[in-house]
Amino acid sequence: MCEEVYDSHFQVKYRTAASILAHPEYSKARVAYLNGVLALYGDDVFLNRLLLEGARTVIFAVAICLDAGFREEDRDTWPTISNLKKALAPFGLASPRRIEQVVSRLIQTGYLESRVSPHDARVRLLAPTPKMLAHDQEWLISHYRPLAILFGEDRYARALGRDPAFQRVQRGVACDFFVQSAMVLLRNPDIMLFLARDAGILVLLRLVSATLVSGSATVSLSLADLARSCSISRTHVRQLLNDAQAQGLVQISQAARQITILPRALQSLDQFIADGMSNHDLTGAAAMRVLEAAA
Repeated sequence: MCEEVYDSHFQVKYRTAASILAHPEYSKARVAYLNGVLALYGDDVFLNRLLLEGARTVIFAVAICLDAGFREEDRDTWPTISNLKKALAPFGLASPRRIEQVVSRLIQTGYLESRVSPHDARVRLLAPTPKMLAHDQEWLISHYRPLAILFGEDRYARALGRDPAFQRVQRGVACDFFVQSAMVLLRNPDIMLFLARDAGILVLLRLVSATLVSGSATVSLSLADLARSCSISRTHVRQLLNDAQAQGLVQISQAARQITILPRALQSLDQFIADGMSNHDLTGAAAMRVLEAAA
């Protein structure tokens, strides 16, 4: 069941997305993922507006990874705005100007700090604050919990236990994984439709969660409720769902005030979840290898 494959770069075994999707208990892992992400953001208006859009979410995570992978002797690893732009280029989610704007906002809201480098006074280094790292720990838990459901908690105990040493090493490992992470997004255009909109992925997760609770692919549709819970406007929700319908992902019945999540949307979401789980299994295993070698 879910036989592991070997990654020669990180020299560890991990589960592929295909094997995760084939696991007989995958549906339980999907529920855990939905519940974890929805609980992470909940009804927090500020977090929803600050982070729940593809570019901002990726910038947030990559900034943490750059700091974790920082090596003084190698300027290419310095967590500067220039290196952040280079790291984000494969994702194709934001222009250099947009990246600067998001970084500025993260600094203003206490998630990032910008400090003069002690090695070169001409350079400013970005560093995550305790507030940013605390949110990232909860984010990691929401992504490792589904793996623990399938494969047991022992392998993921340090991630689930909010171990700062694991967090830093895993995020440093992820610096070598930016291209693969970008591919998870780029090869799934259906999910990109939602990730590219403010709180779009949250709208999708709430709708899919509702279908799983009801046991039916068709659930009631309230633009007002979705807008309120996701901290966006009804117009924004309406346009997003209309675009999803045009792309063959949902079917909307305005008269009945219902929406049907079509099989293609669920398949695309499952692929996105499984790809993310596989990537976290690999980077988590690589982090544990580093930690065990240093013990």
